[in-house]
Amino acid sequence: MYQPKRRQTIPVRVGNAVIGGGNPVLVQSMTTTNPRDVDLTVSQTLELAQAGCELVRITAPTVKDAEALQEVVRQVRAAGCTVPISADIHFQPRAAFEALKWVEKVRINPGNFCDTGVMTLKEISEAEFQAGRQKVFDQFGPFVLEAKARKVALRIGVNHGSLSARMLFRYGDTVEGMVESALEFLAVCEQEDFHQIVFSMKASHPRVAIEAYRLLAHRLETEGHLAYPFHVGVTEAGEGEDGRLKSAVGIGALLLDGISDTIRVSLTEHPVAEIPVARELLKSCADLRVDSIEVIPYNFTQDDGIDPFHYSRRASCDLPLGKVLAGASYPVRVGVPSDSFGLLVSTNPDRPLEIVAGRDFESITLPEALKATPGSLQGPVVEIQISSFHELESLTLVCAYHPAPKLWSWIGEGVVIGTRALVASLLALGRQDLIVLRGDSKDRLGFAASLGNLLCDGIGDVLLCSDSDLAYDLLQACGLRRTKTEFISCPGCGRTLFELQGVLAGIKSRLGHLRGVSIAVMGCIVNGPGEMADADFGYVGGAPGHISLYEGKSLVRKNVPEAEALDSLVDLIKSRGRWIEPNL
Repeated sequence: MYQPKRRQTIPVRVGNAVIGGGNPVLVQSMTTTNPRDVDLTVSQTLELAQAGCELVRITAPTVKDAEALQEVVRQVRAAGCTVPISADIHFQPRAAFEALKWVEKVRINPGNFCDTGVMTLKEISEAEFQAGRQKVFDQFGPFVLEAKARKVALRIGVNHGSLSARMLFRYGDTVEGMVESALEFLAVCEQEDFHQIVFSMKASHPRVAIEAYRLLAHRLETEGHLAYPFHVGVTEAGEGEDGRLKSAVGIGALLLDGISDTIRVSLTEHPVAEIPVARELLKSCADLRVDSIEVIPYNFTQDDGIDPFHYSRRASCDLPLGKVLAGASYPVRVGVPSDSFGLLVSTNPDRPLEIVAGRDFESITLPEALKATPGSLQGPVVEIQISSFHELESLTLVCAYHPAPKLWSWIGEGVVIGTRALVASLLALGRQDLIVLRGDSKDRLGFAASLGNLLCDGIGDVLLCSDSDLAYDLLQACGLRRTKTEFISCPGCGRTLFELQGVLAGIKSRLGHLRGVSIAVMGCIVNGPGEMADADFGYVGGAPGHISLYEGKSLVRKNVPEAEALDSLVDLIKSRGRWIEPNL
């Protein structure tokens, strides 16, 4: 937590590329085509490779689609392109076996490789649970042996939205359930002495993804497994700025913690648009990392008040800051640094400038606090800024001289590890002072990665940024404050049952004014109900030309003709009292 280094993993060869083993983080993406449309799939694969994509994934919903991969791969190689190709399989083990013949890597989903029921939660006895486990060994074992014989790598790709009913009953909708799903399929691989495995633990909520990847890394290490590499991503991130910020939080936080071997930024856009975002995120996180830091004076441990696997807001006292109260009893407050005040005016009543540094509190450095007369900082709230790890040694003295509750912030190099160390130092002193997070809006992805990491760990009471909209967007990406309509949307693939980007644009135009409402737009059922767990309403491809409408995880209307689906969604929202008229 305080000196993160990149996780050392075994190398997994995928064609001419190697994932993990100390190799640079590999950037990948996925076509939005069906492989039976060979020309379009080949064209998009070549376009991705030319854009710098280092591994291309293609969905294969059926055996016929998997068979088409033979010609897709042949034409891609004939064009002189050597980019590794992975097949994405859900629900169809036979398609997975077929895909093994043609590609260098196959992704399977433990939630539906053997258990095909979607959200069919029922009471399961211990005997039934173990029978389900045996079914995994019986059905997945032969597939592992075939992959081993053909020297094809596998991705065990767990999705929060498509856990099997058996795992949901035993563990609930939790990161523990995700990890147990992964480890159950790993047990089959290890039984067959097969180790060319990459794991992914994706979720549409960045916080869930972060926790799941951390917990799996911890379990692999503590239970004596090999250190398998991780494919990191946030699924259903959406599009535009929101999709980029949500991806930056989930992927960037893990990059800064040293947990990533290959990444995919999933946007509801043309897949080529994902590549520069991934590259920019890698650069931002590399610039933010601190590989050699000063000696930390306090002997910090994993028990210093932060549970890296489960979110809880850090305990802090309540303090009046201008016209608002801040602290753990209140939402993370948004403000601007003093040099931005007067330059920015918020016209959105849902996104006010709640705090202005220099007006609502004064800021001083720690050396200045040490020079202040004891007891002189008892009046207006003061922020004390820490710029180095050595300054943490003086916290005891400052708190003894000036015991009144304060604001603290880290302004030195390494904001993530520095703020963590600051929090642990305050905890050791029994202090519940507030933490201010300051960020540079110029590097928006780096801002989201670093401060999103802390916010997803429950750290931060005040978020200061010269762009207050960016601050609110970051809080929404972290699931901490919803101040505009939230859209959860998948990137699309060969399973998508409607023109995703155009439909999403139409839904945003019609519903984007709804405050505090979240709407999921999913191309198919694979991750639909599960990833919509946090959404109020869902618009999901149910059959060609038809849409199924959900409220949370509950199916409300099945197979509505697409031409009527948006009107039906509006009617559903109105019937639940969530509709407001747009300001024209």
